[in-house]
Amino acid sequence: MEENVKQDTTYEYNSYQYTTTDIFNAIFQCGVYDYFNKEEIRSVLRNPIENHETAIRLSNFVYTKNGVVTNSVDYMVALPCLDSILINKSKAKKKNNNKAKNNKRLMRSTLETIDDKHFIRDALHTEMLDGIAFYYFETKVRPSDIDHTKYMNDFDVERIMEINDIGVNVSIISLPWQYCKIVGKKNGRFVVGFDLRYFDDFTDDTRERKLKKYPEEIRKGYYDRKKSNGVNGNWLILNSDKTMCRKIKCKDSEPWGRSLVIAALEDVLYKDYFTDTKRNVLDDMNNKVVYQTFPEGKEKGLCALTKKQQEAQHNDVKTAVVNKNNKGGLSFISVAAGTKINSLDVSTDIFNDKNESNLSNQISLDLGICASLLGAMESGNFGAGANNLEMITAQVYTWVYEWQKELNYVINKNVIKDQNNPVEVYYFPTSFVNRKTFFDMCKTLYSEASGSLSYLVASAGINPEAYFNVLDEEIEDGIYERYLPHLTSSNVSKDDQVGGRPMTDTPTKNTILSRNNNGNSIPSPSDNK
Repeated sequence: MEENVKQDTTYEYNSYQYTTTDIFNAIFQCGVYDYFNKEEIRSVLRNPIENHETAIRLSNFVYTKNGVVTNSVDYMVALPCLDSILINKSKAKKKNNNKAKNNKRLMRSTLETIDDKHFIRDALHTEMLDGIAFYYFETKVRPSDIDHTKYMNDFDVERIMEINDIGVNVSIISLPWQYCKIVGKKNGRFVVGFDLRYFDDFTDDTRERKLKKYPEEIRKGYYDRKKSNGVNGNWLILNSDKTMCRKIKCKDSEPWGRSLVIAALEDVLYKDYFTDTKRNVLDDMNNKVVYQTFPEGKEKGLCALTKKQQEAQHNDVKTAVVNKNNKGGLSFISVAAGTKINSLDVSTDIFNDKNESNLSNQISLDLGICASLLGAMESGNFGAGANNLEMITAQVYTWVYEWQKELNYVINKNVIKDQNNPVEVYYFPTSFVNRKTFFDMCKTLYSEASGSLSYLVASAGINPEAYFNVLDEEIEDGIYERYLPHLTSSNVSKDDQVGGRPMTDTPTKNTILSRNNNGNSIPSPSDNK
């Protein structure tokens, strides 16, 4: 046997490092810090109004990436029922029924054309993410030279929200926030400016196609600016009677709103960091550090194996470990007596579900939604969830009410055009959670306080005009005379002459004798019971 050898770095095999390429690194490199630097995030948290561009981009990124934020925003957008009724607000002492009815028809037709429920949900979604929303109410017919091009470039496809049907009389056009700004107020409504440099980045043909999709006022303003070479400035002040703009979570004096996501940003970032840490721990578990200790010889610190024996055993153990990690299966090796093979253990305490649940709960709280409503926590009671839904409904309805006022204003100004007989749409403060409660309240008003039948029908989510039209058709067709309901004690009265005692009195001989003898007054054994 060869003699013991002293440790020497030239041939002593005391460690071996094996590193595998992690294919998941590229997949999971999608955190906030991979797209925004720390200074950008600090600037948003410090002043989201001044740094609104970064704040909006960051908000939309978090909405796409974080499931709690996505579900919270989507649920809040879908929560209101948007059941509505039309109200004639004539200022004349003697109302002109024909004008009022005609104006109501105009209002109803306009709301159906623009799909008012879809518009309000889009506006809510936009301002929840961007903090502000800009729209233009267009009533003119589009240019006659309709673009029949069947092909579009990538930019046009991605900006499909700007595409509107050609030839309609009424449409709502969403304006890009990057080129819009609140420049003042008029009669309590925001005045919006549009940056005409938006069209300078396009070539001639593309610019003309893009201009056709925008309101006539913007097209005219761009051509006038082009003729004057921009002497009058690059910003066009739009007609406030045609624009709609609202912002949330801000002062009236601030030019931009705050997104819902900003309040939860700190916890979203912490959850990203927590999730990345878990992935790193998981990588450490999947890439173990395995080490072996050679048997010690007679002298302290000296190996009992020779150089060749150390090399051979090291390579055998290395091959077994690598093959096991890459292929699985069974690996068999023999090692010298006294050899120790171990691995570095990794703590798995971070995988406790409680930690993850607490983070999700905190993000939900930042957004103002009880985590139990999103399924983000196991605990929670019905009472707390119901109260939270009522508060959410109250918050969302304040935003719906603002867009209700915007719609009423632009439709009356541009479509109805009758100051003496204006018509307004009123959206009930109902959600899919409290609709039944609101209907019961309207039913009580109708049955006990001479309430409105139209309100009662509308509170059930049915268009009153459609409901009454069907009723008129059924009456004209004689439905109720031909198809009577089944007779019960609830729908039969004494005057119906259906069933019960005969109307003609034809007494028998015994009945006459009993009546003459006052037989009903004779005591009977049952009287004492």
